[in-house]
Amino acid sequence: MTLSAARRATLRAAVETFAPPDARHERVADLAAQAIERLSPRRYGEFAQLLDVLALPMRAPLALRERTLLAFADSPLAKLRSGFAALKRLCVFLAYAESEPGSDNPTWARIAYPGPRDDRSATPDALALSFAHDGEVVDADVVVIGSGAGGGVAAAQFARAGKRVVVLEAGLAFDAATYTQRETSLAELYLEGGLASSDDVGVIVLAGATLGGGTAINWCTALRLPDAIAAEWSFESGVSGLGDELEPHYDALSRELGLAPLADGGHNRNNATILDGASALGLPAATMPRNAASDCGAGCGYCGFGCAYGKKRSTAVVYLPEVVASGGAIYAGARALRILLEGARATGVTVEQQTPDGLARFTVRAATVVCAAGTLRTPGLLARSGIAHPLLGRRLFLHPVMGCFAIFDEPVNAFAGPMQSAYSDAFNYRAGNYGAKIEAAPTHPGLAALALPWRSRDAHARGMNDARYGATLIALARDRDPGSVSLDAEATIRYALSPFDAENLNAGLAGLFEIAFAAGARRVESLHNDPVAIERAAWNDAAREKLAARLRRHGTQANRQPLFSAHQMGTAPLGADPETSVVDPLGRVWGYENLLVADGSLFPQASGVNPMLTIMAMSRRVASYHAA
Repeated sequence: MTLSAARRATLRAAVETFAPPDARHERVADLAAQAIERLSPRRYGEFAQLLDVLALPMRAPLALRERTLLAFADSPLAKLRSGFAALKRLCVFLAYAESEPGSDNPTWARIAYPGPRDDRSATPDALALSFAHDGEVVDADVVVIGSGAGGGVAAAQFARAGKRVVVLEAGLAFDAATYTQRETSLAELYLEGGLASSDDVGVIVLAGATLGGGTAINWCTALRLPDAIAAEWSFESGVSGLGDELEPHYDALSRELGLAPLADGGHNRNNATILDGASALGLPAATMPRNAASDCGAGCGYCGFGCAYGKKRSTAVVYLPEVVASGGAIYAGARALRILLEGARATGVTVEQQTPDGLARFTVRAATVVCAAGTLRTPGLLARSGIAHPLLGRRLFLHPVMGCFAIFDEPVNAFAGPMQSAYSDAFNYRAGNYGAKIEAAPTHPGLAALALPWRSRDAHARGMNDARYGATLIALARDRDPGSVSLDAEATIRYALSPFDAENLNAGLAGLFEIAFAAGARRVESLHNDPVAIERAAWNDAAREKLAARLRRHGTQANRQPLFSAHQMGTAPLGADPETSVVDPLGRVWGYENLLVADGSLFPQASGVNPMLTIMAMSRRVASYHAA
């Protein structure tokens, strides 16, 4: 799909309206066009329609163009707000994120962003990868679809049991030597080129789509499932004692991943805001266990783009080498097309791989098939392979996130230092096991620009000038009420905040203001299109009461503010009853002897904590049983 010259002209005018004068407008418009042209047919069509609607307004002078876009942003019509959000996020992200070696972004000097570091030393050897020939048949004991938290761990467990394992990863392979530390690498490392979202663009979805999956690009947070939530999972799924069963797997993973919190004094200013604010208020706060080496670069903060130093203990670093060492093979850029089924057994997988010689279609034959393509892709793969279940693709949990910027007098530089090292549960568990967890988000320029409210080109540029003084705090809700992902090739995410989950998120957002001011912030701003902004001098009991009322008035309808999700769970839940679960207690798809699921889609409910470690533990539990 290719944008017409007229649509490209409209897109260029939109870039000039959204982006600051010092951005490279022509380059940004070209990159934006390329991103749109890579979208699925449905989303491409929606973008094309939006550009057609804006064709005439975008020929007007700047002031009128800005008023038109603001009218979209503030519209009561959800479709207009969606159009504004999609276009604004793409344009301002690229305006501040685009760069290439030898030609850094011209906006970076103004906002005091240093860009990629140049202190990379010797890096570990790259993982040996395999390429197939067209028509080839590869034999294995086990084939694992996916290499992330679920697939990588499962593959290692089978390899340890002496099985020949083949791992299929749809994403491309990168390693310490090839990670660029540039935000534009999201296009290569993240699902849908970093543009994945709910169908109304209301939730920005960040998911790994590279060798190592989410473990390659996450923020190193490694938390166990809380006991109270584990008990809920057992009740919901009918699998008694599930939490107790996971404990030995958590213990083993902790040893293998070298999990440990940062030493005292190791927190960057972004995360210290939580610890300082909570301490001043007498609220609970704690440090995160992290799957990164103890000498993980103080002052780094780029591991959302992959670790360029080989210090993050991702599945590609810890577990996949065991597969190769035991005689198995790893195929990257290899998309599973269909799981082959004969009666009650899976017999293999048909695969399409991009090789140095071109596209190759091949087949992997195996005695056991493990589907670990991730919460957003496992349901569709199972469905197109002939698996039918009314819950497949349903019960999608996202841990929706709201955020704020807390502006301090001194630089915070939220892009620098260990990325996520502290949290608070002070506003969690406010409704049983539901509430909002308080965390900090690393913020490089593109993400900051995408999140900041836009009221005009100049106002947004001024906000970006302040970005280095801002701590980026987030409230992450354990959602009770799920969405869904479609089973067709579009894999459309449908998700809307329920009133219950919205109330918990708003309470968490109000809590961010409390913590930020207690930590010494001079101003705190929400991310609403029309932001709630409060100065320190005005923060008092009356302001607290007004804040809650203002947040309720703003509402939580889609695209009144950006919501984020870096955690996707559910869609093929595990359980004891085939009527209410897709997968049996031992990880087998109901009705099939040797077709297993081993990823976040197993979750019967949201975990309430960053799910990486629990995905690993659930996968290890499934694989350990079947490898024995």
